[in-house]
Amino acid sequence: MDTLLAIDTATESCSAALYVNGKVYHRSSVQPRLHAELILPFIDELLLEAGIKKQQIQGLIVGQGPGAFTGVRIGVGVAQGMALALNIPIVAVSNLQTLAFAAYQQLKTVKELTIIVATDARMNEVYSAKYLINGENINPVSPEKVSKASEVDLSNTDAYIGSGFHVYPELQAHAQKLIMPYETQVYSQAKDMLLMARKTFEMCANKIEVIEPVYLREP
Repeated sequence: MDTLLAIDTATESCSAALYVNGKVYHRSSVQPRLHAELILPFIDELLLEAGIKKQQIQGLIVGQGPGAFTGVRIGVGVAQGMALALNIPIVAVSNLQTLAFAAYQQLKTVKELTIIVATDARMNEVYSAKYLINGENINPVSPEKVSKASEVDLSNTDAYIGSGFHVYPELQAHAQKLIMPYETQVYSQAKDMLLMARKTFEMCANKIEVIEPVYLREP
């Protein structure tokens, strides 16, 4: 597809990205309590910058979590509303897998790596999962889970990324022998979601009612 929009409000960072004929436009801001106010203006700004109308968007990509309850709901709700109004397909992607893809882009590795992603879930807990990086293919090695930072399994892992490693000393201490991307990225970004999902969008696209938020933890 030539025109895709990605949005992500699941973490502290609110972001949107627009792909138009090979060019990516992007907006991002870390203002956790303002996602609802920021995301629609971001989309309008991107459309204006790219010189297209909303009706020209051919598909949507959205971060479905895990992340903050309110943030996840905002992103999925906006994406579902736009997909319904524009009658276009939608793909929901994992925020943890998106960070693994960001690590791949930064590491520029050609060999297989197993990476652990851990993001701060507050209350001394993290969302985490392991992925096998094989080129642009980011395949899950373990299921996504929420747990105490001290309970994250770092065994048989080559690299790490995510806000959990900045917040919890026990994670940082156990990750000293692992590779960290040169440009350390803390939050998932819509532009990475877009680049990760673009090539397989048509194969992975779903109906609006199939898209659901991923919380991992009860409110």
